[in-house]
Amino acid sequence: MAIFRELRSTWSRTRILASRSYGVLKRDRFLMAFPALTLAAVAAICAVAWTVVWIATDGLNIYTVDDPGKWATEPILWIVLLVAVLLCTFASVFFTAALTYGAWESLQGGTPTFEGCMAAAKSRLHVIVPWAILAGLVGFVFELLYRLPMFLRHMEQAGRQIPVIGQFAALGALIVAWVLERIWYFFTFLVVPVLVVEETGPVASCKRSFGLFRKTWGKSLIAQLGFELISFLLLLPGLVLVAMIVAVGWGSLVALVLGIVVGVAWLLTVTVAMSAIVGIFKMALYLYATTGEVPDEFAGSDLENAFTNKAARKAEQKARKAQGKVRAAPAP
Repeated sequence: MAIFRELRSTWSRTRILASRSYGVLKRDRFLMAFPALTLAAVAAICAVAWTVVWIATDGLNIYTVDDPGKWATEPILWIVLLVAVLLCTFASVFFTAALTYGAWESLQGGTPTFEGCMAAAKSRLHVIVPWAILAGLVGFVFELLYRLPMFLRHMEQAGRQIPVIGQFAALGALIVAWVLERIWYFFTFLVVPVLVVEETGPVASCKRSFGLFRKTWGKSLIAQLGFELISFLLLLPGLVLVAMIVAVGWGSLVALVLGIVVGVAWLLTVTVAMSAIVGIFKMALYLYATTGEVPDEFAGSDLENAFTNKAARKAEQKARKAQGKVRAAPAP
């Protein structure tokens, strides 16, 4: 029973943290524009990448792109995939940095603006670009590992005999990629706040993020899992609404199209809102981790228990004070 009480208590704290983050977002709603711009940029980059591949490879499509033979004879595939991953990563980091700056300014008692956030992100291109390159290269390796099973499946469909050990290797690569991707995500959980506030290089920011994550690992993991659960619960009403629309107009093309439109709109809205909420929470967690002070918007939200122990919090505060890095948000 104790474990259920702890889970219930954890869920309650996560809801409070999400609620406080939403309170900041409700006050500065334009922050939702940055996740939306990220999605739009990624969609545009993917569309251009597919167009380039289709033109340069004489009609290669989604059904034939996983043919290993094509990857061996069409170097354009490697080039386009690498460039697309790097550009998508840059877009994500850039707009997330703008969102993070807006959250930072808001949590410091300021009044952020869309233009100010964009200007702040542009002024930090000297740290954003190197980090985007590093993160993009890591993402490129993950993408190749994820594609390995698809390569083997395409070879089987072409009539080639795949040894059992090869199939297990492909499955192992998929599992390894998923595990490493989770580790990398939490390893870099607070990288963007570090980039925005401290403006350090990619390696230093990565080390700094990991150091803060080790101190806040419990809150970071629990909050992320809790936010993902909240996202899923928010998606359910949309799925029910889509099912009702399709059921009422069963057999009607109009009802099907309307259901798809409503479903996509609902999905995008939840994705954008939750991305902004998570970005705000990360900034709040970073501020507490580095200053020991809970932002007013998160007072009473149990953010104080973000550290695994009090010694870690005191050590961080002492180090920050000695280095003189505790500062207020400057003008972009």
